[in-house]
Amino acid sequence: MKVSIERKILIGYVVNIIVIIALGLIYWRQLPLSTSKLWHWVSLSLIVLSLGMLTTVFFILNAQLKAKMQSELELHKNKNLLQSIIDNTTNAISVKKINGEYLLINKQYQSLFEDKEADLIGKTNADFLPKDIADRYRSADLDVVKAGKDIQVEELIETPEGAHTFLSVKFPLKDTSNRVYAIGTISTNITERKNLSESLKAADAFFNMSIDSLVVASQDKFIKTNPSLSKLLGYSNEELLSKPYKSFIFPEDVASTEEEIKKLKKGTNLINFKNRWLCKDGSVKWLSWNAAADKTTGTLYAIVTDITEKLKLEDEKENTLNALYQSQQQLNMIIENVNDGVLVANANKEVILANDVANALFEIEDDSKISINFSDHFKVLFPDEKKIFPAQNLPAERALNGEITENVDVILKNLETNEMRRVLLSGRPIIDNENHIVAIVVTIKDISRYKKLEEELEQKKLDSRPKIGFKNTKRKKVK
Repeated sequence: MKVSIERKILIGYVVNIIVIIALGLIYWRQLPLSTSKLWHWVSLSLIVLSLGMLTTVFFILNAQLKAKMQSELELHKNKNLLQSIIDNTTNAISVKKINGEYLLINKQYQSLFEDKEADLIGKTNADFLPKDIADRYRSADLDVVKAGKDIQVEELIETPEGAHTFLSVKFPLKDTSNRVYAIGTISTNITERKNLSESLKAADAFFNMSIDSLVVASQDKFIKTNPSLSKLLGYSNEELLSKPYKSFIFPEDVASTEEEIKKLKKGTNLINFKNRWLCKDGSVKWLSWNAAADKTTGTLYAIVTDITEKLKLEDEKENTLNALYQSQQQLNMIIENVNDGVLVANANKEVILANDVANALFEIEDDSKISINFSDHFKVLFPDEKKIFPAQNLPAERALNGEITENVDVILKNLETNEMRRVLLSGRPIIDNENHIVAIVVTIKDISRYKKLEEELEQKKLDSRPKIGFKNTKRKKVK
């Protein structure tokens, strides 16, 4: 059974009272009767004095004990108050002895290591952390002792949620002799702040390195521009930020720009808005704007692209297309007024143009349905109307091989009607600047009528020879 210190003091007091009284009685009885009464009174006084002193000591000890208990109670209250305060802060707090033992921690600090150690009090980092990590923390603590003042360090701590970065303020705790007896640490989790800082650095790097011009602006002035815009317009960043941006816009485009800014303020995003800007060297550039506005602050954010060369190329392309269209129209007029059939095919053997004569010959209106391979539409024969003409020797195939052919005499026999036409085929390749064949032209001259007239004329000539005195030179066969 455990006896309290108060009971121990009381028991000691009672025992001592009994002992003193017993000793006094024994002494009193042993005194001779001849002893002076004065000595009796002196002895009695000493016994009473001893009892009084013992009683005084008892009450002093009792008072000191109560004071100590009250002090311990107050200390306990203060410790609980301190623990409550530090437990309810968001920072991780710890106090360690010089040898590294934990004296005090809050629940936030405990949570950093609770997967490794349930209670850190009385432990050192070396008891539950890998040696290299424990040595790193120990080295930082000793730096505080050496410096004798508070220091700030960034510490990477492996928590149950993963690695987190903490900004730790470490400070020495000194006794009345000004000697360091402990190290206090207050750590703030700056992981999100550090990640945000890294993100901001990356964003700034992207902003400054972007090929496109990036702009942050208020209603009338630039707030931030990247080097690309300065390079584009020729002004320094300070010049762009010092004046209203309208002063850089081509005067005739200011009104339309203001209208678009009004739409931006109402929440309508700006997509491919084009306007002209004055450069420092006096030139004018066309810029394309994609922008959005923050409704809460009114701040404008924009991506700017220089489209000056693009528009110039588009104008040149349009002029070229117009010229090509005119040339095409003129070519079509020429081809349509040619009496021969004309076919134009690309390098893939696709017919891209046929005149009316060719359409009539193939009996096809849609040019794209005509095949440059005549064998797909006709039976191609030699003029004797018997032997088939080799397809590889036709002008179209030879033109695709870079050859020029003139007036190849063939018979085209329609595969459906068996109608035959005597034609002269010519082929010619069209070559670009790099000496590549990009197209071929095949002309078809229908000479059926002329051949028929020649035959009729020859027959009439033969028929008229006897009438004008020519003898028949043909000899009869001897039987």
